[in-house]
Amino acid sequence: MQTTNSASILSQRGLPQPRNWKSAFIDRIDKFPTRASACRALYFYLQHRHSTTEGATELVEADPLLTVEIVRSSKSAIYGVRGANSVKDAVQAIGLERLGRIALRLWLRNLIPQHLTAYNIDGGNFIRRSFACGAAMRFIYQGDAELSEIAYAIGLLHSIGRVIVNEAVRLSGEDDLLFLDRTSRRLAEAELSEFGITHAEVGGLALKAWGFSKHIYGPISAQFARETATDHFDWTQSLAIARFTSDRIMEALKGVTDPLRREGRAVYRRKTLSEIFEYTLAMVEDEAGSDLAN
Repeated sequence: MQTTNSASILSQRGLPQPRNWKSAFIDRIDKFPTRASACRALYFYLQHRHSTTEGATELVEADPLLTVEIVRSSKSAIYGVRGANSVKDAVQAIGLERLGRIALRLWLRNLIPQHLTAYNIDGGNFIRRSFACGAAMRFIYQGDAELSEIAYAIGLLHSIGRVIVNEAVRLSGEDDLLFLDRTSRRLAEAELSEFGITHAEVGGLALKAWGFSKHIYGPISAQFARETATDHFDWTQSLAIARFTSDRIMEALKGVTDPLRREGRAVYRRKTLSEIFEYTLAMVEDEAGSDLAN
């Protein structure tokens, strides 16, 4: 099996360097399937200050898949209602702010394969961890509606670059390439050695190409940068906390005792890690009944 530092090994042996992976990733971004594009369009629409229930209802009704998902979502006990008689009723029951988060999760869910072979990650676990990271980011910025929604999107989409990398590796024929590093930082270092670029940077390129705001793709791209831009510094620090939290959530779901490793009393942005963890775990448990689509 090819190791994560194979690029440096090839260089030492005087063998030809690997393919231009960055070009391969950009090619995949340009050709990536556009499934659930209506979900992305709905999310973008709801980011506008002048979005309305009527406008959102029209976008939902224009796509059969989105209609089914939104009406089904409105029947969740989370909203305290028995169900909706129409799409407009469903949109009103959910609310525009939460509708935007649902649309973004539906869009992400439809991009994820059943298994990310290059990272040995099950697609369901990828979605669950991404949702946990988004929920943690949102809680960290709780109290500022605009920042908390940006934070949620950054957390939810922080690992989307892995999907592009996985697809490019699969199509390259080098399907024995496997990354098994236990921490995000070590994973990024291994990717940099192998590809000359990290999945975070690939994710930033993809999100920019797909029309997302710089407020979202900038911090995602900068996650593992050695010199972090000052305007991204707080976001990337928060994202590191959220990644830590989401990893602990995944351990808790597997039955690990004391997943915080006695670090729960540490404070970040006036919140303890225990508070961030408990909130995130509650959100994941609430959403799990609907496959994290709601």
